[in-house]
Amino acid sequence: MEKPETSSTLVSMLRDGSLCHRAPAHLRERVLADIPRGVPRRAVFVWGGAAAGGVRAWIQGGLAGLAVCAVALGTAVLIQRPAATGTIAQEVVSSHVRAQLSQHPIDIISTDQHTVKPWFNGKIDYAPPVVDFAEKGFPLVGGRIDYLDHRAVAVLIYHYQQHPIDVYVYPDRRNSAAPVALSSDGYSIAHWQRDGMTYWAITDASPEFLKAFEQAAK
Repeated sequence: MEKPETSSTLVSMLRDGSLCHRAPAHLRERVLADIPRGVPRRAVFVWGGAAAGGVRAWIQGGLAGLAVCAVALGTAVLIQRPAATGTIAQEVVSSHVRAQLSQHPIDIISTDQHTVKPWFNGKIDYAPPVVDFAEKGFPLVGGRIDYLDHRAVAVLIYHYQQHPIDVYVYPDRRNSAAPVALSSDGYSIAHWQRDGMTYWAITDASPEFLKAFEQAAK
């Protein structure tokens, strides 16, 4: 069994570096000479050392920065999208349902676009484009005025068989958005822009029929 004093001496030598042996200078030069040119001589480091700690901190900082950027980008998308579609879409649903529950869902009843269009004069501050799509299966039946996106807007009412289609149309000078198809509470909703006007269409008919109406309206 090893004597305690021997163990104590060995521990002391390990601590004070007495057992460490530095390679001669000529051996170091020979090893360096064998390294191919173009390979960084100081590229090797011990993970956990001071230099490695700096690299590790740099990497962790970079990853943290990327994470912050990703969260910020995701938040921006989530903030902008509801403002452009979700909030107004809910307004469209509420307005449509409210109109269907009322006794007068149509203010001006007419299948003549030349009767419906002039009716809006003096009631709103723009002239909505009014077109009858009866030849394509979507006859005009009238119009009304409602409130959407913080303003009074024209609502054109069409029918597909027994399904009413409310089309909210008003000027919008904001950047054009790609067409959007949505569904909410069993209603099909479409949104598009054309010639400086924005359109929101809603119906209880199937989405494919609303898509056909959108194509006819364009």
